Amino acid sequence: MRFALGCVLVSLLVGCATAAPVAAAKSVRGPWARIPAVEMPAEDRSIPIDLLRDVADVLLQRPGARMCDPVTRRPIKGLSTEYCATVYVAGGQDALSWRVSEPVLGSHDRCSVPLHVEDDDHPARSVWVVGFIHNHPCGSPPSSVDLLAWPTDAVDPMTAMAVVRLVPGNPAPALFKGLAIEMASAVVAERQDGTRVYLRYFPTGEVEQWSGTRRRWGPLGTCAPTLSQFGVAPRCTNGPLRLLRE
Repeated sequence: MRFALGCVLVSLLVGCATAAPVAAAKSVRGPWARIPAVEMPAEDRSIPIDLLRDVADVLLQRPGARMCDPVTRRPIKGLSTEYCATVYVAGGQDALSWRVSEPVLGSHDRCSVPLHVEDDDHPARSVWVVGFIHNHPCGSPPSSVDLLAWPTDAVDPMTAMAVVRLVPGNPAPALFKGLAIEMASAVVAERQDGTRVYLRYFPTGEVEQWSGTRRRWGPLGTCAPTLSQFGVAPRCTNGPLRLLRE
């Protein structure tokens, strides 16, 4: 059984990439008008596919979000742009919704967002920050600083987004119908043909991929991070992860 631990897109990390984060304001406004709130579904208390799809549709269209040097496969200073936004839930345990804050503009290789969200619809006591999301202009897998334990060997290519796990506070975890939210790290990766791969990874090691044909999350395997070296692939019970064939 998975345990209900806070995390999205992962251990108290704020910011993006491997460099020091850009200074950000102390708070950010929410919700982002271009990202519809997603009501917490009764059958799944983890980060919903609708939120990941909506954020990908909007965030990856922003200026510079996909800008990458085709030769070096590195971001271009002054042209490539990382954007960060805070992921949070708001409401009460009988009616809770997933929301995303307005984005914060970063540089070509880093960005940072604040821990506090001022939501337009709910008081601070009804807002729980659960994570942060950002884009990687050159499509690298999430960095070690981003997602320490993320199994990256199944995602190798593409324009990627990552959400950083964070244990919900404020001061206690958000509850939905008496149960704590079941958080998961997540990554969205876009292939050259525009198709996207959606993965999420639970603290207990289960890795799931969204199946568009089956319209549900399908298991890929169970993995444990290799902590001794950041570049080493995780150890998975049945060998390297393989993406679902749709």
